[in-house]
Amino acid sequence: MNRNKKGVMPVITREIYKNVKKFDRQQFQEFCTCIYGYGYEDGRDSVPGVDLTVIYDAIAKTRGVGPKKLEEIKKNIEAMFAGEKDTKSGSP
Repeated sequence: MNRNKKGVMPVITREIYKNVKKFDRQQFQEFCTCIYGYGYEDGRDSVPGVDLTVIYDAIAKTRGVGPKKLEEIKKNIEAMFAGEKDTKSGSP
């Protein structure tokens, strides 16, 4: 089951339903993964992106946060968005 050109999930027709009933475990898992991918992409597209510069400006305006601490915060935030773990603070 492939996405059509517009990126919209095709309608589940009677034919698709009948085919799914005949799937083995591996085919059904692939089918479910495909359906999940549609939902994931649609959900991801519906959420606006985060502008990190606005976040950094807000943190910089916070009393008690100096240039050194701001750089450490920036490094940790960028590492989280890159999917890395911060081993120093022990946070995920």
